[in-house]
Amino acid sequence: RPDSLLGEGGFGYVFKGWIDEHTMTAAKPGSGLVVAVKKLKPEGFQGHKEWLTEVNYLGQLHHPNLVKLIGYCLEGESRLLVNEFMPKGSLENHLFRRGPQPLSWALRIKVAIGAARGLSFLHDAKSQVIYRDFKASNILLDADFNAKLSDFGLAKAGPTGDRTHVSTQVMG
Repeated sequence: RPDSLLGEGGFGYVFKGWIDEHTMTAAKPGSGLVVAVKKLKPEGFQGHKEWLTEVNYLGQLHHPNLVKLIGYCLEGESRLLVNEFMPKGSLENHLFRRGPQPLSWALRIKVAIGAARGLSFLHDAKSQVIYRDFKASNILLDADFNAKLSDFGLAKAGPTGDRTHVSTQVMG
């Protein structure tokens, strides 16, 4: 439904949806658990490899400052990700779009600390992860303005053993 469109990017579209909390099947709008459904454009910039990377990382990693992957769908050319719904949207929207009121400094600090905790978790994990797409549009905010990192399509495994110096090109 067009009225459920939350956003659009090179990857595709993000829609607001609802699922039954017990069966995890689609529910009528307004009932059940609210989710964000990311639908990739078959011709989009983000291909199957990035989609698979996101499924793999978010399917394995769990932390209060990472967006929660609820499910995914791969059917023919269709690729969907079902994530927890983040009602306050992206940090980018709060910083760069004219809204009724800018974020207070206390909230900005809270968001920065939350995003830093998410990155720290990735870097300190047993199998380290290099996020590679840290930007305001990928920091999503829940109802209490808790920051959660999203969009793991560019993430990659961190260094192992004595290969601890890593350089990466700018990606996003």
